[in-house]
Amino acid sequence: MPEVLLSNDDVTVLGPPSTVEVLVDIGPSGTRGSQVFVGVGDPNIVEIGQTPLLNDLYINTSPGTDYGYLYQYVSEPGGNTWIQILEINPTIYSENHLTTYAAGEGQVVIPIADIVTVTGTPLTAANFNVQYSIAHDNPIASSMSIPALAGAGDDLVINFKAVEHRSDVDSGPYGDWALLTGEVTTHLFISIVAADEES
Repeated sequence: MPEVLLSNDDVTVLGPPSTVEVLVDIGPSGTRGSQVFVGVGDPNIVEIGQTPLLNDLYINTSPGTDYGYLYQYVSEPGGNTWIQILEINPTIYSENHLTTYAAGEGQVVIPIADIVTVTGTPLTAANFNVQYSIAHDNPIASSMSIPALAGAGDDLVINFKAVEHRSDVDSGPYGDWALLTGEVTTHLFISIVAADEES
């Protein structure tokens, strides 16, 4: 409060307060900003080591169908919870499948849920980009086709046709081609792509 230094009916002169207090200690801590947690498994189930605050983020590093998902801690009816908001790694499926060939034909069936979590627009056969190779001692010539997804589209079916080049004693001086028969390993690499509008 300023001190009155001079006062009369016409003029009042005010001066500075006689005492000034300066507080130099640190005030209370504010709300922490968004924290990014990393853990193995669903954050709604596993212990993350701290109490999360709204809008915190969590990355699941557990191998499996939810690998690489980014979660956010949000408020929902019934309480705060972690929800999946983004898959960080691209949708890629790679596997070595033991495939049985009979008369040059083989088939691999993969649950679509093992490849991608389907949300929104249903997938068609044109959404799958399949790269493959067939492991064999002899040279292999092959082709692959994906029929239209049946029913609810729960499985991706990949049909193969293959022949092997043999150069044994019975196949002549230049060898010959024969329909592939028996069990072989098919190396698969599958990704999700935008379907061609004309397909």
